[in-house]
Amino acid sequence: MDLLGKIEPFDRVIIPVEPMDRFARKLSKELNQPWKPEGLIAHFLHEDADYDPKLILEGREGFNDEPMNRLKGKHVYLVASHKQWEPSLLLERICHTADVCLCNGAKEVNLVWTNIRLSGNHLRPGNGNIFSKKDIIKYDGKSLSTLRLAKRFKNEGISKVLTIHAHTKNLIEAFGEVYFGDVNKGSKILIDLPIAPIIAHYLYTYSKIKNKGEKAVFVSTDEGSKELCTDIMNNLKNLQPEFTDISWIRFKKERDPVTGYLKNIYEAESSPNYNGHENKDKFIFDDIVRSFASMYGVIEKMGGDRFTMFATHAHITGRSQNLLRSEKIKEIIFTNTMANNLEDPYYEHQLFGKTTVIKIGKYLANAILNVMEDGNDADEFYTIKSPADVHKIERLYDLRKPFN
Repeated sequence: MDLLGKIEPFDRVIIPVEPMDRFARKLSKELNQPWKPEGLIAHFLHEDADYDPKLILEGREGFNDEPMNRLKGKHVYLVASHKQWEPSLLLERICHTADVCLCNGAKEVNLVWTNIRLSGNHLRPGNGNIFSKKDIIKYDGKSLSTLRLAKRFKNEGISKVLTIHAHTKNLIEAFGEVYFGDVNKGSKILIDLPIAPIIAHYLYTYSKIKNKGEKAVFVSTDEGSKELCTDIMNNLKNLQPEFTDISWIRFKKERDPVTGYLKNIYEAESSPNYNGHENKDKFIFDDIVRSFASMYGVIEKMGGDRFTMFATHAHITGRSQNLLRSEKIKEIIFTNTMANNLEDPYYEHQLFGKTTVIKIGKYLANAILNVMEDGNDADEFYTIKSPADVHKIERLYDLRKPFN
């Protein structure tokens, strides 16, 4: 788990896609690259309607005073994170910034995008790259379908993309198809860091699971989140082999085809040892949420209290804030990939007492060196294999506030 990397620090350049991005700051600190111009940290400003980036370094615009602006031959890492739910705008800024870097001498441009999975970008256009009728109604014309995203990045010269819990095979396949003509090679370009080892470590370290886990129920809102539940359970059992009695239940949801609102939620399957959830701690997991409606719908369906909710990428909206204030919810856990969650005064004062924010900047920095540069497989490198890995994982994240 030691930070290695094949690139010398003076050959690596961290560039925030938006000025003063907090993840760029964190990565520069973890990689021992000072947050100042002479540390090869560049800032881009986007001033016109086309989001055309203008490089500002040492207080000077453009490249007149310093040809190539010290990017010649450098390995550039663009850093992008969301401050609001505007994926198309951020995509344009990423692509323009990548082009500017390559035009000014960069040897290679990689991208660290904290949340690449956004509305509409996780589906491919039907079977055989042909839009089905359903795809056309819902996704045709959107700029962020998987193939369009991969093609755009390749055309802009982006070599590799690092993200966390994209949680979709289609996205990785699209990058393999576009970059290599082989869907099985997508992970060479799109590196999707697993979130399960981090969550398992947190649950174990802060004693969220008691004894053998007989009082813990893992809850999936749909088939997709079942995979996350399974990964977390496997990491937990490798970390603490005595956790043999955790049970699980999966729900299925139906949405209105026009409005997208939930119409019905019902139990689909459960583990053989599931015997109800009364007087037990319920842990609901999901990858990306905006309204928390699916999670809260499951809570209403199950009844009771002592619910803990986790979402990797959580966008706190006005509607979700009202739902999350429920006394049925004991704790809300999410990562800091959506920066605006930490800046909303309502959230700060109304929800802070029950939230735990997992800060993943150290994880991204570690992966830049050990996965992007050294070529280790992300799942193999970070998945917990034994109790001895507890110290390895604890160095990958911080907590904004430990929950008590």
